[in-house]
Amino acid sequence: MKAFYISLISLSIFALSCTKEKSPDTSPDPQKKDPAAVVVDKTPPPKVVKRVEKPILVEPGIWNTVAEVEAACEKHLAKAEEIRKSIIKVKGTPKGTLNRFNNMYIEVDRVLPLGELIAAVHPEKPVRTAAEKCQQRAKKFVTAVNLDTGLYITLSKVNTSGLDAMSVRFVKKLLLDYKRAGIDKDEATRTKLKALQAKMTTLGQQFDRNIKEDVRFIMVKKADLKGLPQDFIKGKKVDKKGKVKITTAYPDLFPFLSYAKNENLRKKLYQVYLARAYPKNDKILLDILKTRYAYAKLLGYTDWAAYNAEDKMVKSKKVIEEFITRVANLSRGKMKSDLKEILARKKKDNRRAKIVGMWDRFYYVKKIKAEKFKVDPKEVRSYFNYNNVKQGVMGVAQEMYGITFVKAPGAKVWHSQVEAYDVKRDGKIIARFYLDMHPRDGKYGHAAEFTVISGIRGLQVPSAALVCNFADPSKTDGGPALMEHSQVTTFFHEFGHLMHQLLAGNHHWITQTGINCEWDFVEAPSQLMEEWAWNHDILSRFAKHFKTGAVIPKDLVEKMRKADEFGKGVHVMRQMFFAQLSYYLHSSDPSKFNLLKELKALTRKMSPYPYLAGTYSYANFGHLNGYTSMYYTYMWSLVMAKDLLTRFEKEGMMNKKVTTDYMNSVLVPGGSEDAALMVKHFLGRDYSFAAFKTWLEK
Repeated sequence: MKAFYISLISLSIFALSCTKEKSPDTSPDPQKKDPAAVVVDKTPPPKVVKRVEKPILVEPGIWNTVAEVEAACEKHLAKAEEIRKSIIKVKGTPKGTLNRFNNMYIEVDRVLPLGELIAAVHPEKPVRTAAEKCQQRAKKFVTAVNLDTGLYITLSKVNTSGLDAMSVRFVKKLLLDYKRAGIDKDEATRTKLKALQAKMTTLGQQFDRNIKEDVRFIMVKKADLKGLPQDFIKGKKVDKKGKVKITTAYPDLFPFLSYAKNENLRKKLYQVYLARAYPKNDKILLDILKTRYAYAKLLGYTDWAAYNAEDKMVKSKKVIEEFITRVANLSRGKMKSDLKEILARKKKDNRRAKIVGMWDRFYYVKKIKAEKFKVDPKEVRSYFNYNNVKQGVMGVAQEMYGITFVKAPGAKVWHSQVEAYDVKRDGKIIARFYLDMHPRDGKYGHAAEFTVISGIRGLQVPSAALVCNFADPSKTDGGPALMEHSQVTTFFHEFGHLMHQLLAGNHHWITQTGINCEWDFVEAPSQLMEEWAWNHDILSRFAKHFKTGAVIPKDLVEKMRKADEFGKGVHVMRQMFFAQLSYYLHSSDPSKFNLLKELKALTRKMSPYPYLAGTYSYANFGHLNGYTSMYYTYMWSLVMAKDLLTRFEKEGMMNKKVTTDYMNSVLVPGGSEDAALMVKHFLGRDYSFAAFKTWLEK
């Protein structure tokens, strides 16, 4: 899925950086650069007034009560306000002034990302609500900072001639963010922008909350579980009426859609899944779209999509349009071929079948893979016990990056299920992460990486959390908690985000630490990490049969890889449908939108599947809040990931020089370099569309 980050500097966009516009089809650079020679941020860090003398912070201070939330929120925002006032009052050196700006944002960072996490995962609703309120306060503060003319004037007068490159980049970043926040507008306009920003925050929280809290279900007979894996059936309780509850939570949803033979029930489950948060989010989303549009117009942009694209790799909405069209056209033929084969297989079960519905996609793709490629998904999942997978994924990351993970049993957590680990290099703690991996009521229902606190060199180590919804070993009635291979891939994906956030967490300036690269690059490291889930040498380390202990056979992995090629056209086209939905809803005036009408029209135009009556996918498409107009990011980042993969394929997936070069060239820089330059450092050339095109046409 996705990673959750909040930019402290520009709340309407996530991680920001300025880069030269470029098509993903650029030709190679003949002047190759040795990636091993790339060293990020060699300049000694500026001296930080007072703060550096304190011990480096490892424990981020998790909140478990309303009082803790409120106290932390008050403390850090009050400190941020104190620093804010001092920036204007105190006439210091250029570095001193910049450090005060940095420290102000660091105080906000102590509550904003943690508030995002606690609001999404804490088991107690009052605590979640308090965390949401803290987020609102923090975002309101940042909005006020972004529109504070006194701060802007102070920053714009900083003499950068004697500063190091990273400090100059910090200044340029802040000045750009001020401009994009509307600092050059009159007071009346700035007041309107503040109100719109606050409204976007509140509406976005409502949108997310409605999705998270609306877990729906269907009741089926035990006989209707025919076709599902035995461990799944064993874990289900039958009520007094002989019925079994199947929910829209992932541990139920995907197995049922993948294995249940009863098409009507698959359809019914998918129907309630895509009706979540409706009708509540219908009006809320429309209000969000109108508010974003009004915000962009006040800033002088044609629409939100144009505003949002400005500081990404694409640089303009026109490039997004061209990219979506290009990938859609490239995948359309393969999509039609896939659908033709799926329908032919469906007709073997039902001669009257005329369409392939979205409720068929998991079931029949798995059927074809099992029959055509001899890949039995039930056999595959028997090799992926959750506990083994967890150790395997962590082991790969430790070897790749020369780090070790050590449990932190005394660490404060928000639920008894949560595990805390310290990340060490050469015996020194460099980061902390948390694993919250199993479903429960009131918890975020997908898979994501959340920032807890940003790393600042000499002050605090980075901390982040992995939030997933995999089968819980404690609730399998003594049996194994088996995972689909797709879930194993998800684990690798999210761990890719985690490593990016933590390994990039040793910069002085907060705009350069963690995943603060251009937002349309953030999925590249995570999608690249998925490739390790398809390598037999990697899988053989931990993929062992839950009964016999036998290692997953190499020929089975090869068959899995071949089978994975099938359905690629449908998958890519479906992604581009969502990319177009995300973009279209933000690229024109939404005042006349009928969201259901727009959904149906776009479905006819771009979706591989026909519209399913009674569904409102826009109401539960969480990325419309987080990614806004940027869902194209997933496929754009995949272009980057496939390009980055070419060096690993050539030199070895676990080649120490390659993994070290990748870490230093792509992960460690964070937001200290443009993404295009990071890729060039690692590959020795400009990024290219070629590897992605080859993969798609394979």
